This record gives sequence, C-alpha cells and structure tokens, in this order.
Amino acid sequence: MVAAGYDPDTTRSFYNSWGSREWDRLESSFENEVNYAVHKSVLAEFVKPGDEVLEAGAGPGRFTIEMARAGADLTVCDLSDVQLAINREKVAEAGLTERVRAWHEADIVDLSRFRTASFDVVVCAGSVLSCVLDRVPDAMDELVRVCRPGGAIVVSVTSRYGYLRAGLSQILGLIDSKEQLTAIDDAVGTGDIAGVRAETELLTTHFFSWPELKQLFLERDCSIAAASASNFLSADSPELTDRLLADPDLKEAFMRWELAACRSEGAIDGGTHMIAVARRGE
Repeated sequence: MVAAGYDPDTTRSFYNSWGSREWDRLESSFENEVNYAVHKSVLAEFVKPGDEVLEAGAGPGRFTIEMARAGADLTVCDLSDVQLAINREKVAEAGLTERVRAWHEADIVDLSRFRTASFDVVVCAGSVLSCVLDRVPDAMDELVRVCRPGGAIVVSVTSRYGYLRAGLSQILGLIDSKEQLTAIDDAVGTGDIAGVRAETELLTTHFFSWPELKQLFLERDCSIAAASASNFLSADSPELTDRLLADPDLKEAFMRWELAACRSEGAIDGGTHMIAVARRGE
C-alpha cells in the first residue's frame, strides 16, 4: 500500500535539477552498467523493427536510443522539460531523430493525448512508476489503455527487498537511535523512501515488491510475459569490480550468469530493480 501523495511539480523540479546526471547514471558504476545491460536485454526481446512504441517517462534517452537502433518508431514523453531536451539532443547525436515521431511533455498518470490501443509496445523504464506514489493505479490504467490488445507493456521499478538486501550493512550502520530504527522499519513496511536529493530538491519514491507489481497487471486483464530482477548477483559487490573489469572473458561470463540469475523466479524480488513485461488482454 502506497502511503505518500504524488506531487508532479516536486517530481518535475527534482529531475530538472538532476539534469544530465540521469544520462550519466547508468555508466557511473559497475552495478549501474549491469543494470543497464539487463534492461537492454529485456527491451531487445520485446521491441522489434517497425513497432510503434510509446516511451513514457523516457528521461534523457538511454532506452530511446536502444529502441530506435532496433528499428522501432517511438513517441517519447516525460514530465521533465529538461530531461526531454537532453533526450532530443542525445537522439540527434546518435543520428536517430527520424525514428522519433514526437517528444511530449506529459505525466504518466494522464496520457489522454494518446488514443486508446494506439501502440504495439509501451515502455515505462527506470523507476518512473516508483515516483507517482498513490497515483500508481492511474498510471497503470493509462499504460495499459494506450497499448493495443496483445501488445507488450514493459515497466521497471525499484525493488524494496532487493535494495534492502544490497544495502543492509550500510542501512544497519545508520541506526543509532530508536527513532531511526522506527523510521527505517516504517520505510521497509510501506516501501515509501523519503529524502532522495537533487540539489535542494527532495523526492519520495516507492519501492515495490514483486507480488505488488504483478498484481497491478493482473487486475487490468494483463498476463505476465516475462519478469526479471536487475542486479541480482552484482548488487553491492564492489569487490567484484576490479577483477571483472581487468578480465574481459571473466566479465563476459559474469554477465551471462547475471542475466540468467535475474530471470530466475526466486530472484525477481532480490535485485535492486524489477522489470516486468505484460501482455494486454485481447
């Protein structure tokens, strides 16, 4: 149950302040590189040449570029005008502008500018759903509505228990009072994590469990086509990084193991993120 209330102005201000760091984030650490690779593997499976794709909450364009390179025709939207501007710039630098039909400043809780059943694939990756808090049901209604029957809806969210697992030693080290323990206990219980900072902007986001995310699709007459953790083996494992980066063969093998582990049913709740792909009912 999401407790916090969604404020789009706060979210827009946060990502406007965050700026180009959102583009840099997925290459800022080994863990984030793995996260990026897992997302790309799922998109490559479900986004095909000629697909009409809505990318909702597209951010600065990492996934936009990947899907454009795959031959999809994209409609891009984001709440942040700054992120949209970066997206346009990065797509142009990649020479892929002709693959994007339009860029829209739009909120995923209201996609009314787009016709019902007008896209083959709807993508909402990068924890966008984690930001809309109590409006998650509205966002899910819209993502499903604009997808054609039988089409694919791809979403990724931050994982409550995966983040807890990955950061447990650090989290426990922060607790030096009964009040702090209560606050962290409440955050684990609700999944609502407050205090994410960009410059002077603070954001609350919701961390999901897999049963919670799956149920959102099942309630909307969708079937689950695929599910994956992201960063199951690699989460909070800095001791791996130097060895892997120094040995390309070892790094390649590790990525095979990571991708397989992330798709294992028992691992879905255990990575820092979860990716779900659903098919809209006919």
